[in-house]
This record gives sequence, C-alpha cells and structure tokens, in this order.
Amino acid sequence: MAYLYKDCGDLSIFNFDMIYKTNDYKYLVVGYDGYSEITIPKGANERWAEIKAEWINLLDDSTVAYYYQLILECIYLETRYKVSEVLLREIFTRNMDEETMDTYIEALSVWNYNWNRKNSRTKEIQRLLNQRKGSENKMNLKLDELKKMKEENGYDDDDTDKSSLDKQAVVLEQVTGRDIIDTKITSVRKWVEISKSANAINEQRARTNGK
Repeated sequence: MAYLYKDCGDLSIFNFDMIYKTNDYKYLVVGYDGYSEITIPKGANERWAEIKAEWINLLDDSTVAYYYQLILECIYLETRYKVSEVLLREIFTRNMDEETMDTYIEALSVWNYNWNRKNSRTKEIQRLLNQRKGSENKMNLKLDELKKMKEENGYDDDDTDKSSLDKQAVVLEQVTGRDIIDTKITSVRKWVEISKSANAINEQRARTNGK
C-alpha cells in the first residue's frame, strides 16, 4: 500500500523540488524512485497544499517564498508549453500504432493535457491546441508578474539560478562548511534551517567586513 509523505519534516527537498517543477505527485509518495509505476493515493492535492503552506511559514518571508515559487512555476509552465508542442506534433505527423499512441497520451497526461479517447485524433489535437493557447496566456502572465516582481524588489536576473537545487546545495555547503548535502535525504524543514544558517553567516561576514 502506498503512503503520502506527511509534512516538510518527512519530505526530502529533492522530492519537493521535483513536485514544484513538474507537478508530478508521484514524488509525494513514500519510496518513489523516479522510475517505477505507482498509484498515487487519494488526497495528494490536499497534502501538497499543506506542505507548501508549511514551507512558506518556515521561510518566515512570504515575499521571498512567493518569488521562488513564481520562478519554479514559470519554469514548469515554460517546460509544459514546449513539451506539449513536441508531443502533439508527433501525434499529428506520425502514423502510430495503438501502443505508441498510448505512450504519447500518457506523456501528455503528465503535463495535464488529458486526451479524450472518444473523440477523433484531429478533434483532440485541435482541442488540446486550444488548451495550449490558454496555457500560453497563463505562462506569459506569470512571466510578466515575475519580471515586475524582480523590478519592484531589486532581484537580480542571476537569482533564477537559485532554482537549481544542485547549485543551491553547493552554495550552502560552501557557506556553512558542511559536508556534501544529500538533497534526496535532507528534509524540506532541515533545508530551510540550513539556508537560514547560511544567510546568518553571510550577514555576519558582511557586518564584519564593513567594520
């Protein structure tokens, strides 16, 4: 029987990052390795909402929390937009057997493009293209919001690199003097505390250097 991770003390920062970037709730299931086929238990949406809310509370700064949330959302929307284009083009141009078609339909569903098997291929392609147009509008709105937030808060364009978990881990290791931080076993809660510790160290160094 599959179980969902309970909270930010239970979920690894790696899984948290994967869910944020891909919206794939399989990473919310205890023991998921990124490859095996599993059934997602009921309540995944609600559990994810609870974990995100806890994450924002842990950060103690809703502006910063929302900023990084927005970065990850833009990454997800841009990736979804590009991947869906490739998948729909392949379905339209290739003469697929049923098994191959099933694979492409499953790939679309991962990105929340759900194929209605009762409709003809042409009708479904057109419907999903219209849905994709709506996704493009949402993506552009979010990108505009991110740009405006950067301008209003003085965030650097290089800050988007912070969405790379590996880059963040290396920085935290360097600042705090820790050994290698394994993102696959470090909980979200512990990750936030390490980040706060790194910020405190940087602030102390800045005050010392300013004297």
